[in-house]
Amino acid sequence: FLFIFYLFCSFNGVGFYNDDEHFQILEPVAYLLGINSNLIENIFYWEWKPNIRIRPWFQPYLYYYIISFLKIISINDSFLWIKIIKLLSGLFGFLSTVYLFFSIKEYFKINENNYHYLFIFSFWFYPFIHTRTSSESLSIIFFTFAFAFLLNAFTKNKYDKSNIFIFMFSLLLGLSIVVRPQMIFTIFPIFLWVIFFQFNFRKIFIVFVGCLLAIFFGLFIDYLHWGFYSNTYWQIFYIQILSGYMADFGKQPWWFYFYSLVLEFTPIYGTIFFVALITFWLKNLRSVFTWLTLGTIFSFIIFDHKELRFIFTILIFTPYFTIYFLENINNQFIKKTLITLCIISNFIFLSIFNFFPINSKVDLYNYLNSKNNTINDLYYFEENPYLINEMQPLFYTSNLPNIYEFNNQNNYDNKWITSNNYKFI
Repeated sequence: FLFIFYLFCSFNGVGFYNDDEHFQILEPVAYLLGINSNLIENIFYWEWKPNIRIRPWFQPYLYYYIISFLKIISINDSFLWIKIIKLLSGLFGFLSTVYLFFSIKEYFKINENNYHYLFIFSFWFYPFIHTRTSSESLSIIFFTFAFAFLLNAFTKNKYDKSNIFIFMFSLLLGLSIVVRPQMIFTIFPIFLWVIFFQFNFRKIFIVFVGCLLAIFFGLFIDYLHWGFYSNTYWQIFYIQILSGYMADFGKQPWWFYFYSLVLEFTPIYGTIFFVALITFWLKNLRSVFTWLTLGTIFSFIIFDHKELRFIFTILIFTPYFTIYFLENINNQFIKKTLITLCIISNFIFLSIFNFFPINSKVDLYNYLNSKNNTINDLYYFEENPYLINEMQPLFYTSNLPNIYEFNNQNNYDNKWITSNNYKFI
């Protein structure tokens, strides 16, 4: 059931939910492909300038090589490229979800109850986040595999003699930091928890070495691109935090993440999850999941600029915390009511993200691409749809029909016109 929704999301979830998903991942890919030759010079891509260098090149290069292979087998459609990348990402995301379930279900009293499985394997956020091209998506997939394995390695001694496997999953943990350096704010609290409650010098050393090698590998990729050594992670810390540049994107109060869980993250389900999270913290102070979630939120609270996507990592545990909370409710009427509300809320969002495009402009590009042989020129009225926040997504638009501003003095018989003004249409 969940896998089917992953397939739907991979093909129907056209576009991106945040500008960074495209302009900091796919436009660098377009640059590597020779589509966007102005990446470094363009003021809108300030993060990639040689004197800034706060974006790692690992993920763009990963997608670049996937697309290069697709071009070898004569797949040259940029929209099909992204659908294939999303499908691959979704497949690994799906496997990480299943692996996480079998690895942590006992910590949350998950049993053979039907609603437990329904909550976890129909959770809208899984196909939504895993079928994206964002750094959040890939880093969460790497983190999920690594966390699920290493948690059992430290707490159950299931892999006590498997040093090579501990090392391999440590590399994945390090790669999650390479893809999204902010993952350190989730991983560091877990590291502290291991030291305090599950100390094992040999395993900690192996994990540390694996993470460090992965991080150096990421820096090596950056070096190959720039042609000189660049400590990307220090640049992020210096530019965005020490220099205060992050605050220029807006300042939010310290309680932002708590009300955003309610307002932005499925209002009904999000409210219940928020209560479940607080309840779990109070009852399980020594739990790794308390340290993981509380540590992540607390770390991002101290920064002026806040966005819900910064704490996406903890949201993959939403159904687990919710089930734990519901199982501790003795009143059956209240319990069943809350279960019903969660299911309804979840399926509303599941339907939205499976059957509607994430970004309507990219959906327009997709439509124009399908009509490319029948449209020579396109005209727009009021707003140029080829621009998103004054930036042109050349990864998609480079092969689309030429576009011009509508002018009443010209003849527009049998012309294609795009506009958000329905009265004009």
